[in-house]
Amino acid sequence: MIRVYTVAGKKLQSGEIVSSKKLHDLGGKVDWLWVDCVDLDNKETAIISDFFGVEAKILNDINARAQKEKTYPSCERYRDYSLISIPFVEFGKTLQVHPISLIMKEKMLITSRKENSTKIVGKVVETLGSYIIENGEALPSFVVSRLFREMGEENSRAMMSLKEQIDKVEEEALENPRDRSVTRSVFGLKREISTLHRLLWVGKELISDVKECVVPHVKLDEEARVILADATDDVDRELEFVDSYSRTLDSILSLQDLGLIHRLERTLIFLTIILLLLDALIIFGEYILSTILG
Repeated sequence: MIRVYTVAGKKLQSGEIVSSKKLHDLGGKVDWLWVDCVDLDNKETAIISDFFGVEAKILNDINARAQKEKTYPSCERYRDYSLISIPFVEFGKTLQVHPISLIMKEKMLITSRKENSTKIVGKVVETLGSYIIENGEALPSFVVSRLFREMGEENSRAMMSLKEQIDKVEEEALENPRDRSVTRSVFGLKREISTLHRLLWVGKELISDVKECVVPHVKLDEEARVILADATDDVDRELEFVDSYSRTLDSILSLQDLGLIHRLERTLIFLTIILLLLDALIIFGEYILSTILG
């Protein structure tokens, strides 16, 4: 599906695009376009490729990249446009990464994504509409900055789910410190946290590049700078949480190790008692034998 957003007289307008001609006609009447693409098929890919001059191969590569299990934030320049990937995360049984890909040109913005990011984009659209009513205009950088901010909000929800999982493992460790399945769960969570930490850190670096205006075609106004500053604060807070979670998991491992030590100590005490009893039996046997022979 292709949906386009434009600004006309303090009002955000939107509509679906079904042909290249309609997109060309619309593009000649507005200052800038935001084209939101969801699960593009071959026909829709051809429409976008024709209008923006973006090769179909690039669009297909972006969609293929979105299918990968781990997609980190990134930015690269290709010919006269910039390719930006902004992923958000979900945490169920495992960490899942869902990227939204941006293609930036002069006065043109494409977002290419999967259906699972509709809620995030919907919030950006709602905020953009309210901002235009109040201020009369907005730049594509407003959309980019709001996407970073909404990604941060979504990542915060994933952090809460991760914390719940860690708390559950911690309770299991306290109830049964010798349960080796707890250790496996801890190492699994530590791997997920390592991935999450890298994703957040790389994302923070990308936001910094955008703020410093080193990303082509992203021209920031004061509002966008404020939003990006808030997004950076969100990432810093999430990185602190990740470090805290990692320390909690280390504590659980220490508890497991302590339980193993206590178990070993009990085993050694039991073996020592057995050896003492055997020694006593041997001494008693020798005494009986010497009495009989004597």
